[in-house]
Amino acid sequence: MRCALQLASWEKVGREDLRRLLRSHTPSETVEILLREVPGGKPDGRVLDSMDAAASAGGMEAVVYGTEDYPDILRDIPDPPAVLFYRGCLQGFLAMPAVAVIGSRRCTRYGRNVARTLAGDFVRSGVAVVSGLARGIDGEAHRGTLEAGGVTMAVLGNGLDICYPPEHENLAERIAEKGVLVSEYPPGTEPARYRFPERNRLISGFSRGVVVVEAGRRSGTMITVNTALDQGRDVFAVPGEVTRALSMGTNMLLRDGAGVVITAADVLEPLGIKTEEGFPGSGFEPESETGRAVLEHLACETLHFDQLLRRVGVGTAVLQSELLALEMAGVVVGHPGKYYSLRRAIP
Repeated sequence: MRCALQLASWEKVGREDLRRLLRSHTPSETVEILLREVPGGKPDGRVLDSMDAAASAGGMEAVVYGTEDYPDILRDIPDPPAVLFYRGCLQGFLAMPAVAVIGSRRCTRYGRNVARTLAGDFVRSGVAVVSGLARGIDGEAHRGTLEAGGVTMAVLGNGLDICYPPEHENLAERIAEKGVLVSEYPPGTEPARYRFPERNRLISGFSRGVVVVEAGRRSGTMITVNTALDQGRDVFAVPGEVTRALSMGTNMLLRDGAGVVITAADVLEPLGIKTEEGFPGSGFEPESETGRAVLEHLACETLHFDQLLRRVGVGTAVLQSELLALEMAGVVVGHPGKYYSLRRAIP
């Protein structure tokens, strides 16, 4: 973690320079190179200690560009983050296909209802939902996902030890428990106007497609749309009343060729995402009570082996055997770090 914090905090060195170094050097080797070549950018030791303590207290983890754990889906986008901090189960999220649901902060009741409904439908189709934890459509997309028992990612424009907007603190904690919070900014980084457009490339980057629910003509949402197009992601929009200002952006997207969204299927079918009706073992019914308990607990979230052990209440050997049988049947997926989830969809 400390090495990741150093790289993310080094002044006078941009992401492109860091990625260039990390392509041929380990993170620790990169720090040594920076100490020799850009010593003036080294973060203050006391500041680094404070960030390290905040990361530890908040249960944060980090992945660095060029390492084995770095998300494949981000490797080829323009300007991927050199360091990514997260809270929650990143590997469990990455095992699922994901769709971004975004829109205006000043949304209508119609927009809120559509965002929640679509998010819930994506969950029931085995798809994770990505958004930005902002007021309005973003918050509704996260809530709709959690209410349906699904997995959601919130991409922040500040450090993970700070919640913005502050009224979403409880929502952020629920996301960390059931999904994952991510940020390329180290702990202690305050929200700033320029960071939110910058983080939008990660909302689209983690997603197979981007759904815009409501947006004005010059909405910040359009920045995410542009980055999505630059990344080769498909863009979809929900139609709205032509007389409403908050429908201007989405209706213009539809005029310019975005996919029309009436139901979740309008997004999933063009993206080639097969819903859970098509995965192996969809009609599987475990013979043992332990197997049924495992599936019941995994139905709502990705869990670590130790969490399953406590919840199911059996011995280690019994649980290992049951999980192996469920994996062979194609209904459970094992992830690095001894995490397990249901196989909800075929990416």
